[in-house]
Amino acid sequence: MKRFPILAVLFVLLIVVSSALFVVPEGQTALIIQLGKVKSQQGPGLHFKLPIVDEVRFFDSRVLAWDGDPERIPVKDSKFIYVDTFARWRISDAERFYNAVRDEAGAQSRLDDILDGSVRDVVSTHFLNELVRSTDRPLETDRLGFVSEVAGGDEPGEALVDVGVPDEALDGGGKRLEVRQSIFDICQKKLTDLDLGITLEDLRIKRIDYTEQVQNEVYNRMVSQQERIAERYRAQGEGKRAEISGGTEQELKQIDSESYRRAQEIKGAAEADSTRIYAEAYGADEEFYRFLKSLETYEAVLGGEDTLILSTESDLMRYLKSQQ
Repeated sequence: MKRFPILAVLFVLLIVVSSALFVVPEGQTALIIQLGKVKSQQGPGLHFKLPIVDEVRFFDSRVLAWDGDPERIPVKDSKFIYVDTFARWRISDAERFYNAVRDEAGAQSRLDDILDGSVRDVVSTHFLNELVRSTDRPLETDRLGFVSEVAGGDEPGEALVDVGVPDEALDGGGKRLEVRQSIFDICQKKLTDLDLGITLEDLRIKRIDYTEQVQNEVYNRMVSQQERIAERYRAQGEGKRAEISGGTEQELKQIDSESYRRAQEIKGAAEADSTRIYAEAYGADEEFYRFLKSLETYEAVLGGEDTLILSTESDLMRYLKSQQ
């Protein structure tokens, strides 16, 4: 029976000791809060606190993410665009962070106000052309007077420059990197002035896009541009086709003329040979030649069912009379 009180005391002591010890994991910071006020700040490891009286709050000391919602912002060339940004931040001073915003949810709310407001203020003072280009390479205008260029940003990927950029925007180079750095500097200054215990590590523009109305206008303008380019190519193709067709027709006429000339030469030579052969045959035996020609004439005249009445003195009947 004496052993029971001892076990009870040991059990109570074990509970007290276990509640007084706590472990701070790697990558976190702990604040010991006593009666609503910060008593001390502890790093990773095993630490001691007063049971019941002290409360421990853990805070992540690693880099944290902030992802803003796309904002509808007017730019300097009277267009409305959506700008989507994201940032990376960390808790640099856990005690100041706790006193200012209490937890990460409160920090995200304050960052929404600071970062979104800074993005809106900076973006609205620039042309769209400056926001999507990161170099000062001159824009090229084609023969139809359209500006077209695909300009890369500071992150991987490409952004299409609007073909309807005002003239005053064409003289300036791309300022995307400057805009991003300007937003970053303004946000960092605000966080320092507010003393929130937050350090902004990085800020990037994830995406820049037109609003639906402006997007339709740009697409229609791009379609019109491509149609004009296609019409120009069609006109060039028609001219080339007419040129080829004319050359082909001229070549065919030349071939026909050459063929006709050659055929006439062959025909003339054949007729000359025929005349020569007839002349030679006629000269060799005139009477035989006349006889053959008469037979040919008989065949042509007396053939079929025709009736022919001739005088007995006719030359055509000369060979028939001689046979009698």
